[in-house]
Amino acid sequence: MDIVLRGSMPGATTAGIILMTKSRQLGLPLQVQVIGNPDSMPRVPGPAVVYAPVLASCGVGRDAGSGAMVVVPGPPRAKILMTATPHGVGGWFFVDRTANGHHPATKAFIRLARDPRVPARRLGKDIRRAMEVLGMAVEPAVLDVLFQADVSPLTRLSLALRAGRSLSGGRGEPITRFVTGHVPEDRDPLPPEFDREAMMELLQTGGLQWILDSFSPAMRDGAEAWLEAAAEVAREDDGRDLVLIHALAELASNLVQLPPYSILPPLGAAEDAVSVGLKAALSSREERDAMVELTRMYRFLGGRYIDESPHSYEVCDGDPTEDLIGRWQWFCTQVREGRKRAEILWPEIMDPSQ
Repeated sequence: MDIVLRGSMPGATTAGIILMTKSRQLGLPLQVQVIGNPDSMPRVPGPAVVYAPVLASCGVGRDAGSGAMVVVPGPPRAKILMTATPHGVGGWFFVDRTANGHHPATKAFIRLARDPRVPARRLGKDIRRAMEVLGMAVEPAVLDVLFQADVSPLTRLSLALRAGRSLSGGRGEPITRFVTGHVPEDRDPLPPEFDREAMMELLQTGGLQWILDSFSPAMRDGAEAWLEAAAEVAREDDGRDLVLIHALAELASNLVQLPPYSILPPLGAAEDAVSVGLKAALSSREERDAMVELTRMYRFLGGRYIDESPHSYEVCDGDPTEDLIGRWQWFCTQVREGRKRAEILWPEIMDPSQ
């Protein structure tokens, strides 16, 4: 039996893989052809990390990934694309792996570490020491995850802790042992949006004191001394690195809302997979393309591409975008739609009389 599929290249190719896999499991002879030329498709290059069961089952990113985690390697200096959203249908962000950082707060941390002023370098050293106490690798990529993963602040913290500990192989202290759980009722967490003038005012007026007062004695004095030194450095350089202070304060303002020795939000399957997958993505060196790997599996199963056919099954449609994040999101969405369409087409193909 021969069938022809029409639609977007990732969606139709995925549907072809699913249908041929089902037919071979049942010992049925099914040949699939897809209308289109995969060589004319825009590239979907790595490095990228995503939790996508359908992509993983189609053989994409399996060399470095495990389970449903997909890791597509890329050039050493290219930024890593990551998402903690299942199936990669949204929530993408960049992670730098050249020790320069991608998020503005991570870049500010790097600037402090390289600053000629001793007090500024000491601020960066204190952050590195805190990461080590928590069992995290001192890696700018971990800070990119901490500051810009598209999840809630406390889940971002859980993600970064999991990623940092996966890189270092350590465990570290539970971070909630440093909070008292006593927060004034009229205090809400800081907004995630960075406002330079508002941050400078908070430093000058003691507007962050309620956060410091909510830490346990084991951490309060050190955090207060760090903030005072950071405020002094900010006055010297006109608030150059205030974005880092805001990012840390915003996370701390959410953390202190928790009771002492409580647990951070548990990570879902997708969040846990991508945090562990960061290690493989950081060490990857070769260049891969997700669309090429998908078509390779399709052809391995016996699928072919053709120019045209008078009769075909429509799978799904959609045009790729030029930007890399949009292209990966489109690719993952089309792959998922292709799997859904294959499940619908299967009974129709096997028993057309229905």
